[in-house]
Amino acid sequence: MRTLARRAVVCGLAAAAALSPLAAAEAATPEPRLYAPTALVLTVAQGEDAATASPMRAVTLTCTPTPGGTHPSAQRACSELRAVQGRFDALSGDNQRSCVKIYDPVVVTAQGIWEGRRVDFERTFSNSCVMQSENANVYSF
Repeated sequence: MRTLARRAVVCGLAAAAALSPLAAAEAATPEPRLYAPTALVLTVAQGEDAATASPMRAVTLTCTPTPGGTHPSAQRACSELRAVQGRFDALSGDNQRSCVKIYDPVVVTAQGIWEGRRVDFERTFSNSCVMQSENANVYSF
């Protein structure tokens, strides 16, 4: 009987020792972080209206959990959008830049999700110089 009790104690200690690394690993695993998604498609097209213009360029932009997508300056574009709480109409660029006053309209769009909110933005600029001067890095692609 004594041998049986010893075996039970040894088996119990062995099981506890085997399970303790698993319990420690589970305790060390951080809780998953939840965040509102940000995934956008940005386009630039020649013309006055996005419905009738064919996009010349298009990129994807994700800002959470980390900046990414096909946008060449994703980090800067996300920073600029965060500064204006994702309001594309509030973006401002280099207001000191001089642009020729030639009417050659360019239309930009942003569609997708910004921090959990649906985005469907469209704006027409008189030319590409004005577009770049007023939107800094967001539409620089």
